[in-house]
Amino acid sequence: MQSEATLIFKSMTNLLFFHQNLIDERFLQTDLGQLYLSIPFDKLASLIPTPKNSLSGKGCKPWFDVKGGIALQILKHYLGLSDELLIERINTDWCMQMFCGIQLKPTEVIKDTNLPSYWRTYIGRHLDINAMQKEFVTAWKSYLNNTGFSSEDATCYESKISFPTPVKLLWDCCHKTYISYNAIKKQLKQRSSRCNYEDRKNEFLSYQKTKKKTKRAEKKLIKKLLKFLVRLLNVHNQIVTQKGITLSLKQNVQMLTITKVYGQQHSKVYGAVEQIKDRIVSLSKPYIRPIVRGKETKAVEFGAKVNKLQVDGISFIEHFSYDAFNEGARLKNCIEMHQQLFGKCTHHSADKIYATNKNRKYCTSKKIVTNFAPKGKQKAAHIQQSKTMRAILNKERGTRLEGSFGNEKNHYQLQKINARNAITEKCWIFFGMMTANASIITNRRQKALQEQQQKQAA
Repeated sequence: MQSEATLIFKSMTNLLFFHQNLIDERFLQTDLGQLYLSIPFDKLASLIPTPKNSLSGKGCKPWFDVKGGIALQILKHYLGLSDELLIERINTDWCMQMFCGIQLKPTEVIKDTNLPSYWRTYIGRHLDINAMQKEFVTAWKSYLNNTGFSSEDATCYESKISFPTPVKLLWDCCHKTYISYNAIKKQLKQRSSRCNYEDRKNEFLSYQKTKKKTKRAEKKLIKKLLKFLVRLLNVHNQIVTQKGITLSLKQNVQMLTITKVYGQQHSKVYGAVEQIKDRIVSLSKPYIRPIVRGKETKAVEFGAKVNKLQVDGISFIEHFSYDAFNEGARLKNCIEMHQQLFGKCTHHSADKIYATNKNRKYCTSKKIVTNFAPKGKQKAAHIQQSKTMRAILNKERGTRLEGSFGNEKNHYQLQKINARNAITEKCWIFFGMMTANASIITNRRQKALQEQQQKQAA
């Protein structure tokens, strides 16, 4: 005999699956449903090719299509969940299923917790930021006011890595080379060669435990690690060459990175190089570079530098780079992007670093009003008017634009980017920003709908 709870569950299930219209209507009334209406999923999905394994028709039917893969990225940042928790919530939440374009049967459970990561990688490989941002603008334009006004600023979205020091970086290189060498020796069924690995390890751990680290002790340990690393590299390369060992692509990239790190650190210690160009700060993420921002609390950041364009509180990526760049030279590009997306730009607000003579002349030639402090004498009639407009533009940049940085980093998983490589990290940042934008547009849509209903009722 079936229990009463089982019978109730089955009746609810039947209701859900046989009254689809009621489900769709109820879903669109939820917060997730309102967010869903704010995102042009069909247009975005058309910019990403369908995976070949889905087109072949072989094997099991995939849980998600391209549209569902994009929805996974939005949900992750909107709810602030890990990949594992995201799949777990989808299995038990019908609203999240509807958001992703699927409906699980009572007996169905998604067990593959790597699906968000898979789609992040796949979308990242085919991601065209400019094309996608155009689709977002087309969908959101009716909810944007004063599109002739824009703001511009740069920020760094930090990658989740341990704070890099020469000692930690060199030891990481020594450890990875030692592991690779021992793996080859084991593959060849040979005994591991004698080395000073344990001695260097104990010295490194002893140094890390020291509270007051002196420059003399640091330099001494760096020299020891450099000497040890070059020995490991020589024996590793020797056995690979002599025995004809074929390394994987990942192993080759890693060994090349380690060799480059050794060259950089050796030239700094023994050479006349004071500052290393394109300095590698992480062995797991060799694409990350130090970004000097000049802040009091954090002089150097490690991650991706993004120059942002903001129109009516909605942010867009103008320039994305893992290398440091001078954002002051990006003003012309930013205004041209604004013109492509929204038409004529009449007012533009930016930080002092953008107020170069070249940028001033460009804005003057385009008749664009800026918040830059004027140079030279001005007519008395224009002084107060210019001062008032600069104050308005400065407030727009200082509150909305600067505030968006904190909002994205604190509420949309952009504080520390926990991605594995450059492709997924770029995808992570883009969808984090767009999810923050979509939340703002959703609130505006709901407000506009309420005002419309009030007018109709009156």
